[in-house]
Amino acid sequence: MQTTIGHTVSDLHLLTNRSSAGRRMSGLHQAASEAGLFVLNGDIFDFQWSIYPDLSQSLWFVENWIGDLVGRHPHCQFVFIMGNHDSLPAYADLLAELSARHVNLTWDPFYLKVGEKVFLHGDVHNSPTPQTLAAYRAKWHGPPHKAWVHTAYYVFACLRVPRLVHELSPRHRPVADVITYLKAELGPRFAEVQDVYYGHTHRPHSNFVQQGLRFHNTGATLHGVRSRIQTFLYDPADLERGLEERTHQAESIHTEAGQIV
Repeated sequence: MQTTIGHTVSDLHLLTNRSSAGRRMSGLHQAASEAGLFVLNGDIFDFQWSIYPDLSQSLWFVENWIGDLVGRHPHCQFVFIMGNHDSLPAYADLLAELSARHVNLTWDPFYLKVGEKVFLHGDVHNSPTPQTLAAYRAKWHGPPHKAWVHTAYYVFACLRVPRLVHELSPRHRPVADVITYLKAELGPRFAEVQDVYYGHTHRPHSNFVQQGLRFHNTGATLHGVRSRIQTFLYDPADLERGLEERTHQAESIHTEAGQIV
């Protein structure tokens, strides 16, 4: 029975000076304290916009942030799904290492299915396979942007330009891409899906219906953009099956994802 509380959030874009996630950590910890499952649904970290010039510094921050989160809430299962901004191979290696260290932490480069619910980041533009999605994400694996680019974006954010762009973007187009991707990935199991939780578009909404499916988006914790943690109920038995389906050794995940580069 679906009696256990779960939460999901995406697009925190930690590591950047354009993220407001740091001011919302108390809410995230409160949600984790009451949940049996917390899905962090991609772009939790943003390596290309990192304030740290060296990747090792970014990974140090990530390791400590994740370790603190999962350590403070041992009764909550945390699942990290990758997005385009946090799909670096070095980050995948770190997640594999941390998952071996913490029993309440797991991760997947693409998605998690829990009964009739599916969680994925949503960056699946014309990417119906793991290999094509990995190729798209490789475009985001460059070094961090220069300081002047950060400053320029901050000015745009203060003018609420990003929020306006996302608010004016049609919802049906990314949702249609997600449906195409899930049909290809899940095959016959796609018929079981009723609710899809995704991010990437930075446009929060709930219960947007397309092709009989309900879509939910948590927005983004970026300056000038809205965000909210989405809550759902799930069956722990469905979670166990979902984790078994998507649990791989790090090397097999890299193979499936086309080396995630």
